[in-house]
Amino acid sequence: MIYTNCKLYKLNSKKVLKYLLAVSDNNFFEQKYVASQIEPYIDTLKKPRLIEKPSEQLKAIQSKIKGLLYAIQVPDNVFSGIKGRSYSQNAQWHKGTKHVYKIDLTAFFPSITREKVYSFFKDDLETSSDVAEIITNITTVDIDLTNLQNVEQVNEFLISKNVKTRNHLISGAPTSQILSYMANHKMFDEIQSLANHNGIVMTIYVDDITFSSENYISNKFKNKVQSIIKKYGYQISARKVKSYSKCYPKLVTGAIIDKNGCLTVKNSLRYKIMSTLNELKENPNNKTARRKLRGLVIAARQIEPNAYPSVHKLAFDKKYKVN
Repeated sequence: MIYTNCKLYKLNSKKVLKYLLAVSDNNFFEQKYVASQIEPYIDTLKKPRLIEKPSEQLKAIQSKIKGLLYAIQVPDNVFSGIKGRSYSQNAQWHKGTKHVYKIDLTAFFPSITREKVYSFFKDDLETSSDVAEIITNITTVDIDLTNLQNVEQVNEFLISKNVKTRNHLISGAPTSQILSYMANHKMFDEIQSLANHNGIVMTIYVDDITFSSENYISNKFKNKVQSIIKKYGYQISARKVKSYSKCYPKLVTGAIIDKNGCLTVKNSLRYKIMSTLNELKENPNNKTARRKLRGLVIAARQIEPNAYPSVHKLAFDKKYKVN
């Protein structure tokens, strides 16, 4: 990574930091106060996951930090919250290849310790200790200091995921995706070096690491990758470890690479589009359905640029406003 264009690089002034983040209340520099602005809960709509929702004020400050981090130059194959890069672009790196191997890290954000985030700001960005402390206070959380309502449910989730750290990267902050890579770049660099040595393409999308090759990806390589991840203190979701051979469609970060090596929209997204389309046809004035359909079609077109032309035309009919 290249840090020199980032305004946080070698920053040693709290006054300048306050200006850069547009902070009017110095309380936001304190860990305990930041924690009071976060409400953790377990989202059970799909698979259970920890959400640590920041207040609007805190979120605005975190968004400023994210904007500053965008200036850091990261490798082209990193798609973890990087401006201008998407999940579909991540998948495009692997189209046309015969063999794909995927790994998913379990409960990644709450497993990233405060110490790792602090070390990134202090040692990599070379900020002063007090500046590193403040930015770390804003981007991590001690869950025991938060407005934790359902303590038992949250604790049960963390235990089920074997997450031992209570002070970690915030699950729900605008800064977390990009910091999940930056705070762990040494681990990802080590895996990248191994992939390069074996002539294997690698991409990173937050907690998804994908490898592809024209040749068979050996068990020896897979075991080495998993060993590196465990060495850095992270766990792998066994049920999400996937190996695809050349004869089968491959699911990579929300897109399908078909047997011909082309990117195509997955069936679940197609179903959502048709279901929402039918809902909108029944009531063309349904703003919620129209807004949802627009989002779904945009998602599909990130994968197949010309997908659903008639649906796109209907969804974006200028006669209907969604705001």
